[in-house]
Amino acid sequence: MASSPPMGHSQAKEDHDTLARKLTTQRSRHSLLEEQPVESPGYELQWSHLIHAEIISVTSAMRRNSRWSGMSVSGLSMGSLGMNMGLRGRENQKDGTYRNQESPLMVGFNELRSRLAATGAAKDMDAVALLDPFLEVIQSGDTNGPITGAALSSVEKFLMCKIINKDSPNVSMAMQRLAVAATHCKFEASDSVSDEIVLLKILQVLRVAFTSGPGSLLSDESVCSMIETGLSMCCQLQLSEMLRKSAEHTMTIITQTMFEKLRTIPIPKESSASDAEEPEDNEVIHVQASNPQESDTHLTAPTSTTTEGDVDTTQSHPRELVTVGVSGNEAEKDEATTLNNEQDPEDNPDAAPPKSYGLPSIRELLRVLISLLNPHDQQHIDRMRLMALSILDVALEAGGRSITKFNVLMALVSDDMCKYLFQLARTDNLPILTLTLRVISTLFDTMKPCLKLQQELFLSFLLDRLSPPAFALKPLPFNPDFGEPLRPAVATSEPEVSNGSRSGSPSPSVKSGKGDKLDTTTAHGEVRELLLECLGQFARAPTFMVDLWVNYDCGLDCGDLFQDMIKFLTRNSFPDSTTYSASNSHMLCMDSLLLFINHMVDRLSIPKEETSILDKGLESYDDLYKRRQQKELLVKGAAKFDENPKAGLAFLEANNMIKSLNDPIGLAVFLKTSTRISKRLLGEFLAKSANSDVLKAFIQLFDFNGKRLDEALRDMLETFRLPGESQQIERIMELFAATYFATKPAHVASQDAAFILGYAVVMLNTDQHNRGVRERMSLEQFAKNLRGVNNNENFSIDYLGEIFEAIRKREIVLPQEHEGQLGFNYAWKELLRRAENAGPLIISNTSMYDKELFVSSWKPIMSAISYAFNMAQDDATLQKSLTGYYQCAILAAHYQLPDIFDRVTMSLARMTGLLDTPNNTADNRDVTVDGVAITVSDLAVQFGKSYKGQLAAVVAFGVANEHGNMIRAGWKPILEIIKNLFVNSLLPGSMLEVEDFLSGTTMIMLKAPVVPEVKEKARQDSSLLSTLSSYLLSSSYSYESVREEPTPEEIESTRCTADCVAACRLEELFTDIRLLEDLPLTHLMEAIKFVADGNSVTKPSKVPTPSKHYNPASVFFLELMISLTVQNRYRVQALWPIVYEHLSDIIREAGTQSVLLVERAVVGLLRLCIRLAHNDEMNKEVLDALDLLLGLPIDVVPEVAEQMMAGVLNLLKADSSCVRPNLNWDVLFALLSSTSNHPEAAKYSFEAISMFVAENDGENVSVENYADCVDLLIRFAAAGAVGAEGVLKHESGQRGVKSHMSKAQANAVERAKKAVEMLYKLHSQAPRLITESKMSPELTWSAYWFPILVGLTQQCSNPCREVRNHAMIYLQRALLLPEIVTDKVSEWVVVFDKVLFTLLEDLLRPEIVQHDPAGFEETRSKACATVCKTFLHYYFRLLEWEGLKALWMTVLDYMDAFMQTAQSDQLYEAVPESLKNCLLVMSTSEAFSEASASRPDSLWNVTWTRINKFLPNLKAEIFPAQSAEGGSSYAALMMGVGKTLFSVNSTPALAPPAFAPAPAPVSAPVSEEGSAPVSSSVPEESPVTVVDESTPEPTVVNDDAALL
Repeated sequence: MASSPPMGHSQAKEDHDTLARKLTTQRSRHSLLEEQPVESPGYELQWSHLIHAEIISVTSAMRRNSRWSGMSVSGLSMGSLGMNMGLRGRENQKDGTYRNQESPLMVGFNELRSRLAATGAAKDMDAVALLDPFLEVIQSGDTNGPITGAALSSVEKFLMCKIINKDSPNVSMAMQRLAVAATHCKFEASDSVSDEIVLLKILQVLRVAFTSGPGSLLSDESVCSMIETGLSMCCQLQLSEMLRKSAEHTMTIITQTMFEKLRTIPIPKESSASDAEEPEDNEVIHVQASNPQESDTHLTAPTSTTTEGDVDTTQSHPRELVTVGVSGNEAEKDEATTLNNEQDPEDNPDAAPPKSYGLPSIRELLRVLISLLNPHDQQHIDRMRLMALSILDVALEAGGRSITKFNVLMALVSDDMCKYLFQLARTDNLPILTLTLRVISTLFDTMKPCLKLQQELFLSFLLDRLSPPAFALKPLPFNPDFGEPLRPAVATSEPEVSNGSRSGSPSPSVKSGKGDKLDTTTAHGEVRELLLECLGQFARAPTFMVDLWVNYDCGLDCGDLFQDMIKFLTRNSFPDSTTYSASNSHMLCMDSLLLFINHMVDRLSIPKEETSILDKGLESYDDLYKRRQQKELLVKGAAKFDENPKAGLAFLEANNMIKSLNDPIGLAVFLKTSTRISKRLLGEFLAKSANSDVLKAFIQLFDFNGKRLDEALRDMLETFRLPGESQQIERIMELFAATYFATKPAHVASQDAAFILGYAVVMLNTDQHNRGVRERMSLEQFAKNLRGVNNNENFSIDYLGEIFEAIRKREIVLPQEHEGQLGFNYAWKELLRRAENAGPLIISNTSMYDKELFVSSWKPIMSAISYAFNMAQDDATLQKSLTGYYQCAILAAHYQLPDIFDRVTMSLARMTGLLDTPNNTADNRDVTVDGVAITVSDLAVQFGKSYKGQLAAVVAFGVANEHGNMIRAGWKPILEIIKNLFVNSLLPGSMLEVEDFLSGTTMIMLKAPVVPEVKEKARQDSSLLSTLSSYLLSSSYSYESVREEPTPEEIESTRCTADCVAACRLEELFTDIRLLEDLPLTHLMEAIKFVADGNSVTKPSKVPTPSKHYNPASVFFLELMISLTVQNRYRVQALWPIVYEHLSDIIREAGTQSVLLVERAVVGLLRLCIRLAHNDEMNKEVLDALDLLLGLPIDVVPEVAEQMMAGVLNLLKADSSCVRPNLNWDVLFALLSSTSNHPEAAKYSFEAISMFVAENDGENVSVENYADCVDLLIRFAAAGAVGAEGVLKHESGQRGVKSHMSKAQANAVERAKKAVEMLYKLHSQAPRLITESKMSPELTWSAYWFPILVGLTQQCSNPCREVRNHAMIYLQRALLLPEIVTDKVSEWVVVFDKVLFTLLEDLLRPEIVQHDPAGFEETRSKACATVCKTFLHYYFRLLEWEGLKALWMTVLDYMDAFMQTAQSDQLYEAVPESLKNCLLVMSTSEAFSEASASRPDSLWNVTWTRINKFLPNLKAEIFPAQSAEGGSSYAALMMGVGKTLFSVNSTPALAPPAFAPAPAPVSAPVSEEGSAPVSSSVPEESPVTVVDESTPEPTVVNDDAALL
């Protein structure tokens, strides 16, 4: 490379300024380097620093050599530009000593430094300028190995760091130069190790150059030179094994990159097959692979050594060079290319870059690799074949499918490559065989659509090689025949093919020309395993078996590969127990067999949308089935033809395979195209005189136009074998001559000439290739024999010479006449001829045919799997067998084959050994191992010792887990296994967890513990089952101490059983049970009931009898049934009859059942009701279920009340709408009322009624349920009477009582108080209900107001003091409500008669007062005050009522009675005070005044007459004599108060009612006991302050008058 002129001073200064500015900018960006470190993603160092470092690395290596040892850094002409970049040189610059002449290699680096200083960014760096100094070092013969290696490393780094990339200037030209330099590297030889290090770096550069981004710009010539270099290193025996392997690795990477590019190369438009013979653009590039035995090698190893220190030797003796390159014409061509490339690209900027490599170089590489496989080429050793095979495998892996797009490549693959590979597959050389089979597997995996007949040939070879001869077959212990398909099976018999092929295709197992048999014997040992692994590789293709059936079994001219494959695999998928060895052959067969099943299973998951797309273009099963029938007929007809041609043709005609025997053309077409008819018998048939018309039509089917006579004769004789009789041969040759001459050949003058020449060609073929002929005919003799026969003239000697040479070189091989290589070549040619019309192999990635294939083959598959499992002696075989069971179950489930599925599940269940086991759990022993409690039982010990049983259990439950939809009768053994595991404490804890209304979840107990008797009845905090859940599943009892401790072996077996149960994933068995269809779900429910009743599949069924003995299995299966129903709540209409019947049987027989079972039945029933709450269609069923609970026996209700009411509460919380219809109220409130007194259940009942009343602002209370709601609240209020007992204990001073009430009593009291409050608040709903009821006005008050007052009145006599006081307050409020005060006197009278007087009557009854004597005194006082207040409230309204006097007298009678029964000063003082208030207020009216005293019957007179009987001094106390000054008095004050109070909202006096006065008061009914609700405290009444306008200070009225 010419050196560039030195820069001037001004230019250097300008560059200096420019560089300074750039450096300043870079410094300002220094802080951002970590976030934006580089201009290229390949490095983080400054690109210029990296290049300078590589320059220093190479030049330093050069200075260490004697040739450049005197060259210092200053010698590189470093000026100010280099110094400003930080390079050393200031001290040397002061010396002023420069070398006048510098080495051209050093000059190149100096110029590169100058260019770097002027280049601002890596993207602007010219790639040629960057690489040229390093490439010159690589190509220079003056350098040694270390220098060349350093240059190579620098080039490699530039590519790896992407300093040189596809966007670099002149990168295409740079890559071509790089390829030339790397393939023409020269350096001084030293020791072999050092030299090979350099060669290794060359390989690295080639690899990096090819795989980097700019590698795609390499030209075809450059690529071919690189390939040749790599292959040369691979084949050089002089090189070390390490270097050869490295070269092979490099070639592998290059090959992979090249074939990956096939995906982006456009497909050329090839007009004909002949065009496919050459690459596009008519480029022919040849790569000559090195012959390791040739002396003239491309890679010359060093013959002498040169070291760095041996300078004198290097200078005084001729240097030995290591040269990497090509020789001959290629070397001259590359040299010219090098010279051209040495021109500076800047001198010719318009030059077009070389064209990137493509199809020509790829084709040449493929051709060279295939040529190395030729087993008949003695120049190629096995090591070269191994290398070629490994590289070919990579090529196929990288671009196998892309190769099929290019005819030029497929022509090589389908012919030579397949032929060589099939021949190599016959070897016993294990390395060769291993790689060959791998390449074949890759070949068919990527290109099988284009290699249909080649695949048939190879698979037939594999089966022939792996199958023993028929006489060596041993009888199988199972039936390998195919099962009955859904449609009539095609019973195909094996055609009699003389060459032993299964398919009619040529078989690779042929005899060699020397007579030695290559490989027709059965393979054994490692060869057999390799062949089986190859077969397994085929079987891994998802569509392999289906493709066999569609393309071959349903192909008229192909063998039944699918059936043959299934038979072979089933026969060899189990170990031979008599000759068992460590060989895994049976595992390989089993794996291949199971892959067929597995792939069918995988295709089941293809979405329907994709399936419809995949099915397009595929033939239907009906069409393939018809073709199978035709094939059967054809096979039978061919067999009959071989026995008797006439009978065979008659059979084919009768079955419409031949239209008519009287049609010679149709018969000829059939005979010519059929591959199943014997060629020998066909020749004899055609040669008969009776069949001359058929023979003539047969020969006329050939196209002889433009062909030499020997070529036409060769085409004809390859379709049938000439008979042995001369007359028959003559007949055939006459018709041939006539047909051939009709094409008007140029060199044949007559038909007779054609006949004679044809006969002569046949004789020449025999003469040239018959081993018995010692002296061969020459061309002169052949021409002499034909003198004058061409219409009395001689044939052209050139024409005869061409015929002679063609026959001499290529024998006309008659069918079924030759073996060895000739026979193989004929068979291969026949295969290629058939392949032209065979069409592509159809890939059937569809499940369209899977059902028929499975139905037709499941019997032999299942038989083989079952036998293999029973006879297996290793884990691998067991695993394969169980996998087969599992896969068959999946297919049976998908294709709706319940019989097959049940066979699988039943078989697996029996194989577990868990059905016929004793269930005597009394002998079970509980131990703790490693902190884990386990139960040792007979079942656990036996099952833990059964390895196969454990495996079968895992598969059985796996099948049931995933595909239970197909199980019918199989549910019973599965559930029985679960039952046996449950009673022996082997089920996982999650399966024993059940939903519980109290504790959320609880455990099903295995044993009911004996509850010790206690003197005092303990309070139940939860349900019976929840109480028992505190015990362990396997509770220990006192009698266990007398049993023997389990042995370590028994413990270990039990732990094995526990591990197996965990692996079975039993807890997942019913997770997705909702996916079951109605029929299997019904079978499951029936099976649950069957097993729960104590039945077994191994014993006769029995009628279940109820028993109070606790049966944990009954509870378990009851919970299971409930859980399944809950999961299938959307189909509950179908399940409800079964479940409800089972639950009703338990609940109706609750008196004879275990309490735990009854409780769980109640819980289960309510759980179902909760789940059905949102289903409007199931409202009636919910009501029936709740009604069923009302039928529980009285003695059972307390045991289950808490769970029952908790469930009812959850039901209301779930959806209260389920209880709103009219028919539901009786049931709901009956359930709530029945538990109002239960100590634990009442809280749930009360919460239910509280929630019901409170939600929706009371809208739930309706006309229909108002009375029931009031009655229920009264019951809960009455239930608070239990609080009286605690008060009595407290007041009596009993020892040991910490509190006057227990917690349960306190809760009951609180509920009672809340019930009173809720009862009072119902008055807010009365107006709405009155409006909605549409009742007559006369009835509404008694229907909605009166029940509230009655209820409150009843609770005012409640034995519990707190409840009474609470009720009294709310009664006072209720009586004074403005809504109650109406214009109807009858309603006012009812208030006194039925409410107040009833209250007073109750308070006078001794049986009521005795509950709380002290407390009732206070209650009486408040009752008196309430009566007086109410009377005063209505007084002015009743003035004109004629019954007022009687009503007032009744009040005074009760006041008198209270005074007579008073036992404390409180009541004795309260009555007079109440009367004072009444009398003072009454005195404000004219009806009660002293002015009316003149009338004996006046209210004034009768009042004081009655009062004086029990309070004689009251009148004087209230109405003392008036003072003369008319001062104010207490009476006058009260008169003012009365006017003030009753002047507001007072109603004018009414006329006396037309009806009679109210009857005398009747005794109020005794309050019923009920239950209790929520609390809300009511504040105590505070005194009311009444202010008199004439009095400066307020007067406080006592508490009794507060509500006024």
